[in-house]
Amino acid sequence: MEKVVEFGSILQNNKTLGIFNLNRIKRVETPSNIITNNVRRIDARENAFSKAIRGDYGPAVQKEAHRPSQKYPLNVSLTDIRQPVGTIIPNTVAGKIAPIPTDSYTLTRHIKRLGYFLTADIMSVCNLPEYAVYSHDMQGHSIDIDYPFAIVIVMAKEYETAAASNGFDWINTALSYNLYLRLAVISQTIANYIRRLGYRASAEHTGKAPGGPSVLFAPLLLWSGIGEVSRAGIILNPYLGMNFKAAVVLTDMPLITDKPIDFGLQDFCTNCRICAEYCPGSAISKGEKVMYNGYETWKLDVQCCHTFRILNQKGSYCGRCIKVCPWTKPNTRFHNIIRWSVQRSRLARRIAIKTSKMLKPEKAMKEEKWWFDLEEVDGELIVP
Repeated sequence: MEKVVEFGSILQNNKTLGIFNLNRIKRVETPSNIITNNVRRIDARENAFSKAIRGDYGPAVQKEAHRPSQKYPLNVSLTDIRQPVGTIIPNTVAGKIAPIPTDSYTLTRHIKRLGYFLTADIMSVCNLPEYAVYSHDMQGHSIDIDYPFAIVIVMAKEYETAAASNGFDWINTALSYNLYLRLAVISQTIANYIRRLGYRASAEHTGKAPGGPSVLFAPLLLWSGIGEVSRAGIILNPYLGMNFKAAVVLTDMPLITDKPIDFGLQDFCTNCRICAEYCPGSAISKGEKVMYNGYETWKLDVQCCHTFRILNQKGSYCGRCIKVCPWTKPNTRFHNIIRWSVQRSRLARRIAIKTSKMLKPEKAMKEEKWWFDLEEVDGELIVP
């Protein structure tokens, strides 16, 4: 008699997985911003970093385009470790599906729990819309993939370090690069594992070689219920704000998708302009949402944003909008009560916005600063 694999009730009940209970957030059928059927696929070579390197933003930006990732020693260290992970050759898909349950609910719970085991902060699943797939990669190769599902993996930046930063100083890039490394490892591990179970899977993460990731993360964050579109043009999560990074695993393993969420952010951002007021590059719109490429959004001035980030002489890149956002708060009982209130009351949103301005959101907790401000110049580290 063939043995049957054993597992606990955790894979068949509805117990919350992870520390952030997104089941408390209102679920909706479609994202809270308008998305039409006219969204076209984007060429990866048209993103801001490619344009900067190509010279579209001027010679000064082109000259310094690679500099931010190289001028701070911790950035280089994290990149040195991440790059080999991005070049790992995928293992082949097993010729036979493993003797495990085949129902979508159990498999979805299993993969999400695996993500939390690997230290992800939020795991979610959605269908893969065609427009979320780049038309061409960074090397100009056309992209043609047919995976039905996207497993979205989210990790939060360390709050204490982010709180000690002013948002555009020397540690800013390392906050992101730390997660790029960890997300590369997690997504590669999950994809490798799924292939060993007999299903197709592809890890999509920042630093994937060659050509970079095959998909845009933003629409997948929307459709999987991670967050809503914010005034800064970044997806915002009710627990993490914009203070997170993501990776994706595409697969044909039969999974159950999550629905988008609506926690009142469109109304909140319409009345809150804190990120725009504090943006050092004046790149964030203070006006209303517009239709762009078939979807509704606050349109970021990408050239202004990346010009400031690349030419920033007081640090490495910029995340000022994330720093000052009222939603960038720790996961405490007090702040969760505020989150609960803001989701349900327009008055609570107005009070939260006014209070955030009074509390000086740009303030850095200097007593928590643990890093050294150092800049590499001509092969030597100096104090900038």
